[in-house]
Amino acid sequence: MTRRRFAALTVATALTAAACGGSDAAESSSETPLDQTLAPATTTTTDTGPADDIGDGDETEAPFLQLELEEKIDAFQEAPNSVLATNVATEMALDGDKRWGPWLLDLLRMGDSTALDDQVAGALEIISGVDNPGFITESYRVYGQWVTDEDIDPGPGYRDWKMTLLGQIDEEFAVLLDGVTDDRELSLIQWGGVTRGGIPELNHQERVPASEADWMTDNEIVFAVEVDDIAVAYPFRILGHHELANDTIGDTPVSLVFCTLCRTALLFDRRVEGRVLDFQTSGLLTNSNKIMVDNQTDTLWSHLLAKGISGPLKGIELDQHPVEATTWADWAEANPDGETLTIPSPIFFPGQPERPPIAYEYDPESAYDFYYNDPDVWFPILDTPNESFPLKTEVLGIESGGAELALQVEALADEGPRVFVAGDTPLLVVPNGAGARVYDGSDLDLADGDRPEIITETSGGVELADGSALPRLVVDQGFWFAWFNNHPNTQWWPRAE
Repeated sequence: MTRRRFAALTVATALTAAACGGSDAAESSSETPLDQTLAPATTTTTDTGPADDIGDGDETEAPFLQLELEEKIDAFQEAPNSVLATNVATEMALDGDKRWGPWLLDLLRMGDSTALDDQVAGALEIISGVDNPGFITESYRVYGQWVTDEDIDPGPGYRDWKMTLLGQIDEEFAVLLDGVTDDRELSLIQWGGVTRGGIPELNHQERVPASEADWMTDNEIVFAVEVDDIAVAYPFRILGHHELANDTIGDTPVSLVFCTLCRTALLFDRRVEGRVLDFQTSGLLTNSNKIMVDNQTDTLWSHLLAKGISGPLKGIELDQHPVEATTWADWAEANPDGETLTIPSPIFFPGQPERPPIAYEYDPESAYDFYYNDPDVWFPILDTPNESFPLKTEVLGIESGGAELALQVEALADEGPRVFVAGDTPLLVVPNGAGARVYDGSDLDLADGDRPEIITETSGGVELADGSALPRLVVDQGFWFAWFNNHPNTQWWPRAE
């Protein structure tokens, strides 16, 4: 342990002892031996900090400092407050076992007491050996990445710890997460900052013909889909605020789900095992990616994996339809009979008369502009290679023939239509400047770099000059870190020279 980390811990320990044992402890020097600053004490403790997220600060009468660490954890879970949490964090640091990493990361995410945050970050610094950046948001990101990279087994009792903390935010979280049986997986699920449904989804938002959408501007991004021969454009300016639109196109119930953090839009078929699901934002994330929940079964769904991760439909994969990111002008020219969403009215909350309606500014660049201009992420992710491009570089992620490939969207625009090979599968990629369509060329004798002549493109495929027809593939377009976190064995293009 470095002298700086030792001193930081002893000071924080002294402060904790002061909170739990009286003012004398507050006079302890940063050189006071740890065994003295943690001397047993019996007292009445009161949480005077602002950490309302982890407890109401009720008085706790117990010889708390005399307890073993596991007993202190039990006491904290019975009456969560920042004073007990601070002492538990200190004890975890003294123990030094890296299994406490996920536990401490959860505390760092939940607390809003500066003193507690500093203590927890200091404990994580000691356990991980990773220098504390000094800013809580940075500490959360850095230590979150460490926990993710280390694939830590948090050990016995972690599940109850996680549910206690999340239950302080939304009592539904514990029920929804009950089916996540792997504690490592559970430890990577983080609170996203809202409760269930806290980001209001759109439900059958009115659509109008493209010719009537005079509020749209030429260069703004839309997510283009075609289902049952009906072309629909979902504007980024709208989905960037609501993230989820339950809809029906033709006879097909669908949901366009956009993760703002990873900038990925996917279109799911809502028909699952004989029922039609309605999706909501769950309020939870994993790898900085949205977790959805359906209202019919309360199953949690991974957005990027398109799979149930907890609940009655766990393990079920959702069927998908292709989505293409493009500009409004290009889409409207190609789809003069297409439809787009109208600007939503303020959102009211039935049964919650005390809650004011939400009204967003639906300007083309208003949603998450500050986040997209920040090179760093906000939530824990796997350490991601950045020698070829930064974390938030947009890539086209393709799975085909057991192989995975990420193509930089900006570089594709300069290439024009060309063949890439994923594993043994040739793929014809047709860029549009903001995104691309991808077609399966596995039945053709095509090589990397080929540029076959295209005759026609339809929603379902492409016809080449030799008469060949290639079916269209479902692909992911989003930030590089998001693709890599779910596909760490992926290849990518272009490679840094």
